[in-house]
Amino acid sequence: MAGYFELMDAPDGGYRVALVDSEDYLVAMSVTFPDGAAAAKGIANIREIAGTATVRDNRHGHDELATHRKRHAASAQHGKIERSRKAAGR
Repeated sequence: MAGYFELMDAPDGGYRVALVDSEDYLVAMSVTFPDGAAAAKGIANIREIAGTATVRDNRHGHDELATHRKRHAASAQHGKIERSRKAAGR
């Protein structure tokens, strides 16, 4: 699906970038950039991120990030317990 970036004047000054799909629907709108060069860098960043980004499902009951954090915290806690046991000679 081909889309395009549209550079536009921001209402409060500066520029914004719209990402528009092949059917001319707005997909995303950027923050306000102070000048055209910053907007061009923003477009480059969007292209890089979109090409490599993973999807985080944060719907209710699908919070994979929270699950990852819980696993990481449990693993870290287990490591602390093991280190304290070794230090105590157990």
